[in-house]
Amino acid sequence: MTIQAETAEHRGSYTSAVYGVVSIAAVIVAWEADGNEWHLIEVITGYLLALWLTHSYAALVSTGTYSSWRAVVAHEFPVAAAGLPALGMAILGQIFRWNIEEASDVALIACAVTLFAIQASVVRRMGASRRRLVLTVACDMVIAAVIVALHIIV
Repeated sequence: MTIQAETAEHRGSYTSAVYGVVSIAAVIVAWEADGNEWHLIEVITGYLLALWLTHSYAALVSTGTYSSWRAVVAHEFPVAAAGLPALGMAILGQIFRWNIEEASDVALIACAVTLFAIQASVVRRMGASRRRLVLTVACDMVIAAVIVALHIIV
């Protein structure tokens, strides 16, 4: 594999991970407590699995070359993996009997921390300039503000 192909593959993994974590944050924001203590966990789990499988299916059928299902599923894992910290926080909320709203807030915080970690990794890997770093943080803050605003409104 050439360096250029490897860089493109890493960029694709980061893109999928960013998409996954932002999508999970949107799901948490749209989620409504209905009295079912496990509902947040069920919604996050279901969405992560659906996201992972649909990305895997799309990747499998969109390539002109034959790839094994196992290889494609492994390659598309970052889109789901990015949501695992939020799922973990929702599970901890259930274990420690947190209020359902508190659990969703902590899951959103996990999404924010995950997004910043992914972005920090991207910026560090790129050897980006100070300007690029500031623009990345500003973009993350805008995304976070939109998600928080939606969480308050919904």
